[in-house]
Amino acid sequence: MEAFYAQWIIDEENLLNDLLSVPSDRPDLHIPLISRMLSHCAAYYNRKSQIAERDIFQAFSCYWLTPVERSFLWLGGLKPDMIFRFVPSGLNMAQRSEIEQLRMQMMERRTELDMRMRQVEEAMTVLMALAAVHGYVRNGEARGEATLRIAEMLRAVFDEADRLRKYVVTKIIDILNTAQTVRFLAMAVNFHLRARRYGLRQSGASG
Repeated sequence: MEAFYAQWIIDEENLLNDLLSVPSDRPDLHIPLISRMLSHCAAYYNRKSQIAERDIFQAFSCYWLTPVERSFLWLGGLKPDMIFRFVPSGLNMAQRSEIEQLRMQMMERRTELDMRMRQVEEAMTVLMALAAVHGYVRNGEARGEATLRIAEMLRAVFDEADRLRKYVVTKIIDILNTAQTVRFLAMAVNFHLRARRYGLRQSGASG
């Protein structure tokens, strides 16, 4: 994943240059550029999903990110409420209303997923306690079954969180016009790249 992510960052930097340089009055150029950006994001989430298929615990850890990048995560990806910070100014009244409705939907769904994650954590605690009480810690088969059950529960929450993030981005793009979408994506990418660079500097200084 580290090699993939390093190249993915380079591609993202190139995309940011294109987002910042495209004329605001050229929707014919905006549409293919937006499509490229969404394909770029999809490639990352597809690769992350492959890791989750092999080891959900590694996927949740996002070990390929810097500590600074990980500070903005929620259930294996960017906190969905942060996505709204990149919505550009200058929206009309109808757009602002739709964005606010979407924000409320997101918060409701995020609360539901937080509750499900707490249930996973509680289940993990109970299973470990039972294993200790009944001596299953030394039983590799029982421990493996418990770990598998937890992994399945985690994967379900992980996938739902990614679907929420995708839904929020897709709906925002539906609400915005193409010029606004370009600005939205440029602000999101610029934020990520700045966090990445700062994280690398911090890691270098601590090392």
